[in-house]
Amino acid sequence: MNAKRSARGMTLIDVVVGVSIMVIVFFAIFGAFRLAIDLVFSTKAKTGAVALVTEQMEYIRSLGYDSVGTVGGIPAGPIVQVQQKALNGIPYTITTLVQYVDDPADGTGNADTNHITADYKIVKVTADWLIRTSPRTTFAVTKIAPHGIETLGNGGTLRVNVFDALTASVSGATVRIINASTNPTIDVSVDTSSAGSVEFPGAPAAGGYQVTVTKPGYSTAQTYSATAGNPNPNPGHVAVVNKQTSTISFAIDTLASLSVASWNPIASGSFTDPFTGVSQLSATSSTVVSGSSLRLEGSAPTYPANGTAMSVAIAPAYLANWSSLSWHASTSASASALVSLYYLTSNGYALVPQNDLPGNSAGFSASPVDLSALLVATYPDLRIGAALSTSDPSITPEILDWTLSYTAGPTPLPNVAFSLRGTKTIGTTGGGASIYKMSGSYATDQYAQWATSTLEWDTYVLTLPSGSPYTIIEQCPDALSLSPAGSVSQSLTLVNAVANSLRLSVLGNGNPLQNASITVIGGSTNVSGSTSSCGQAFFALPSGSYTVTISAAGYQTDIENAVSVSGSSVLSVSLAPL
Repeated sequence: MNAKRSARGMTLIDVVVGVSIMVIVFFAIFGAFRLAIDLVFSTKAKTGAVALVTEQMEYIRSLGYDSVGTVGGIPAGPIVQVQQKALNGIPYTITTLVQYVDDPADGTGNADTNHITADYKIVKVTADWLIRTSPRTTFAVTKIAPHGIETLGNGGTLRVNVFDALTASVSGATVRIINASTNPTIDVSVDTSSAGSVEFPGAPAAGGYQVTVTKPGYSTAQTYSATAGNPNPNPGHVAVVNKQTSTISFAIDTLASLSVASWNPIASGSFTDPFTGVSQLSATSSTVVSGSSLRLEGSAPTYPANGTAMSVAIAPAYLANWSSLSWHASTSASASALVSLYYLTSNGYALVPQNDLPGNSAGFSASPVDLSALLVATYPDLRIGAALSTSDPSITPEILDWTLSYTAGPTPLPNVAFSLRGTKTIGTTGGGASIYKMSGSYATDQYAQWATSTLEWDTYVLTLPSGSPYTIIEQCPDALSLSPAGSVSQSLTLVNAVANSLRLSVLGNGNPLQNASITVIGGSTNVSGSTSSCGQAFFALPSGSYTVTISAAGYQTDIENAVSVSGSSVLSVSLAPL
């Protein structure tokens, strides 16, 4: 037996197992080899970075105290702030930051006992490089003190504080200082500390310090120049006074998102077949379309006793409600036409159940049939069916037309232009009008959508531009209040432009109040309505003055007198609970 097994040699399974083991071993060796190469390259790159940082530090230590500074920095000097260098074929970015330090040993800022806030200098040299697209960095820091007693002929301290919407300190924000009026000019960037602040002791006494604060994923804050368009900027550029501390604070926070969708309102629609052809029919049996009617096939006196027909599928987009089924028919005592409704199931089309549509199983002979009780979620797709019969072969019943009515919407309304502005200001015009930090013109796209994720936390106002072909009848939610990292979706429901209108927004306990009753009376006008699920109601009215009464169960009735309507007027009301 053993001899026979030995003679068989290796089986296919043996080969597969052997090859698999070899592949596993190969990939393990290859992975280890690749890891070793990466480790060697990473170590080589790190060694080069340390060498470049050390070289830069030695150069800085060779300079006199007064010469230790950067081009465009505070203090100023011959050292280039950012340099691109290569070593062993590896590119590096070498960044040098020199700052004065206000040592607390003799007081800081205006409390400094000798009024010299530039006690010594601190130098930080950073090297940045990439390993397979992954960023790497190393740095070195040193202090450089004057040889004798600290001196500073001129200059003050510029302190920048950065906090968020809740006044918590923001660390790691980049503060950029630019001043083209100094000699040499200043352009330096420093990140805020864990306390959310950064100081520039030794800043030359001058006006016009431009300050910009940024952080990835955050809003931006800055000072502004006085211009013809903004003659009264707020905040304006900062002035540094000799031997004084100038402090300015900024608020930044994570960016928020806003999406806007534009819609046509809910409107009536219908499917109608006048039987001018068979394109609106999905199936027929012993029936034919002839002479603008649906009838039994054949001719007198040989009409068949029975025949059926069924419409194509009726599934309106954005269906809101089914309304009614109606038709016109020619029948007699011996020739009848019964109409029924079918809905889509997993097994095809079946009769709408008797419980949901009484009389449907037997078929309807009288038009119209009320369909308002049919749930759209259950019956989004219907077909109309006909059953024709005659007891006299010389007579055929006829259906002249049939109609299935519904309401659909809101439906997308693409390419709607709108204006958006925040409430934060950056100054005023010569006449005292506010200049807003964020103000722009936008439009929804071909899909009736617009979105951004770069808005600062603020309360925003969305309006239609002058001359817009539309009027807003519902803006939901009515208020656009964006919190840091927040997200708001607003829908605009619009109609063709109305010369004068009133849109009401009703709140109860701070929330949109649905089904509040509205009465608007003025002149010969007396109209009423109720608020939508968004707590809003819209009325197209002649221009003039109106009395508006708002009431809702559980709330005190509110009467607004002398409500002026001119153009697109908006009235917001908050009802007090009983």
